[in-house]
Amino acid sequence: MNARERGVLCDWVALHRCCSVCWWPESDGRRQLEVHHICGGYSRSNGHDPRNYLRLCSQCHGIYHSGKVVGLFPDLNKRILLGVKEECDPEHYDPKYLAGLKRKQHLGYDPEPLPEWYAQERHANLYGHSRS
Repeated sequence: MNARERGVLCDWVALHRCCSVCWWPESDGRRQLEVHHICGGYSRSNGHDPRNYLRLCSQCHGIYHSGKVVGLFPDLNKRILLGVKEECDPEHYDPKYLAGLKRKQHLGYDPEPLPEWYAQERHANLYGHSRS
C-alpha cells in the first residue's frame, strides 16, 4: 500500500465508524473495528480502493472468515457482505470493479439481505442494549 492509498483508506475509515453488519460502534473498545477487503487474496494487493473496503467488527469479521456458523451467530457469506456494502456504502458500491479485481465480468453472485438476527443486533447496538 502506497502513501496515497493509505491516505484514501484513512479518509474512508474516518467516515465509517461502526461495523457495517451489526453496527457495533467504534467508541466501544470491547471489539476492534477492522477493514475487510471484499475481494481478497491476489486481488487484495490491487484492491486498495474504497470500493473494496467494508468495515467489520472483530466478531463479524471472524464469523465471516470462519466459513461456518460460530456459536450462536448466523453465518455471514460474500453475498450478505455485498448486500451490506450496497446498503451501508452506496457511494462506493461497484460490483463491476470487484469482478474486475477477480478478472471477471461478473462476481458470480448477487447481494443478499442481512439475516434477521443481525438486524436485531443492529437495533441493540444502535440503542445501547447489546446482546453480546
